[in-house]
Amino acid sequence: MMLKCRDVGQLLYEYVEQLLEPSTQQALEAHLADCAGCVAFINTYKQTIRLSSGLQPTDMPLELQQKLRSFIKTKLSSRQPSWWQRLRSGLTGR
Repeated sequence: MMLKCRDVGQLLYEYVEQLLEPSTQQALEAHLADCAGCVAFINTYKQTIRLSSGLQPTDMPLELQQKLRSFIKTKLSSRQPSWWQRLRSGLTGR
């Protein structure tokens, strides 16, 4: 099985949680051996999990909730590449 960068994103959670089938994990690790962009992406994902694990939930002020909803609604209605697509292409150059 030969994996591409887009496959890494789909397998990210299962890889970090060690839930992949051995053959899929081997294919992913083979890809990572040759792809610095995906390694950086996975390391960032792991660091985000580590840093966010100690966060405590707090209430978001109503005004901020409204601004966030408006921002998201505006972004969802635009035809720009998704955040995920921009991040992936920035990390991998693909």
